Amino acid sequence: MATSQDPDELFDRQLRDCTVDLNGILPELAARYSPVAVIAALATHVGGGLKICVESGVCTQDQARNLLRRLERLAFEKDCVPPRAGRPSA
Repeated sequence: MATSQDPDELFDRQLRDCTVDLNGILPELAARYSPVAVIAALATHVGGGLKICVESGVCTQDQARNLLRRLERLAFEKDCVPPRAGRPSA
C-alpha cells in the first residue's frame, strides 16, 4: 500500500540531502576559487533560480522575498544559527 509523504517532510528531507551533496562539492570549489567567488557564484544561481521559480509560478514574489530575508538573517543576525546538515536520509 503506497503512503503519501507530507510535502513539508519531503521538502525537509530533500533540503537536508541536497545540503549534504553541496557540502561534498564546496571543498573542491574552495580549493580552486576564493571564498568570495564561490559565494558570489552561489548567489548568482540563487537569484536566477528564484527568478525562474517566480516566472514559472513555482513560487510567488513574496515567497521568494521571504527566502531572501531568511538568507539575510542567516548571514547577519548574531543569534541565527544555520541548521547543520546531517547524513543523507535513506
